[in-house]
Amino acid sequence: MKIFFIVIFILCNFATQTVSAREYQYDVYGLNIRFMEIKFSNIANETLTTDIQSKSLLSYFYDFKGSGIVEQKNSEAIYKFSYQKKEKKRTTTVVFKNQAVINNFSNPPRKEKKNIVPITKDDLTNIVDPLTAVQQLIFDQNKKLNCNKQKKVFDGTNIFYLKLSQIDVDSYIIDSSKLIYQRPMQKCKLTYQTISGHELEDETKLNKMYVDIFYGEKNKMFYPYFLSTKSKITLEMFLK
Repeated sequence: MKIFFIVIFILCNFATQTVSAREYQYDVYGLNIRFMEIKFSNIANETLTTDIQSKSLLSYFYDFKGSGIVEQKNSEAIYKFSYQKKEKKRTTTVVFKNQAVINNFSNPPRKEKKNIVPITKDDLTNIVDPLTAVQQLIFDQNKKLNCNKQKKVFDGTNIFYLKLSQIDVDSYIIDSSKLIYQRPMQKCKLTYQTISGHELEDETKLNKMYVDIFYGEKNKMFYPYFLSTKSKITLEMFLK
């Protein structure tokens, strides 16, 4: 479940825009079946939210709901993420101050696992929550596309780098009726690099995770219209 959520999360038409709010809505497909919807909102650069909901056949066999929020005030940020799958529920809360973790807890508490790569004090500094990382890496693209940046992230369990890079400057056209943007796009790649907190046996698998992000330009802004990754199957996200 942990690996599945990370893949879906970092996958995480400009739907609405006002002076104070932006909202992105994605349909997630696997095997050409829409099985999940993800929403991401940025309110006045102070509150970030996400909602994840299983759809169609997945809801019947594997109902999943997730919601996250980070509220930023002065030098402090409070990140909360809650999920529910069948009878299992958990809420994680992490408090950051000056980009350092000062509190971290979950309800119910997580079970202790073996063979965990230990987290050091230095690991918990110069670090942000997952929603802030997604906002700053993926969505914060203005007049010029910038695909050369990274963030160190803590989700309450794992510490890792999310790295955005651009391998080429070729133009890509995605042939899909689900895509609302039909002009050439530029491709960037988001990759995952472990630091600590993860189970040692998962390290190779985690470090292979990536998301291809295809950006299109509209009104002098670059938007991630299409995202794709491969695990056991190809997952695709289309901006609505």
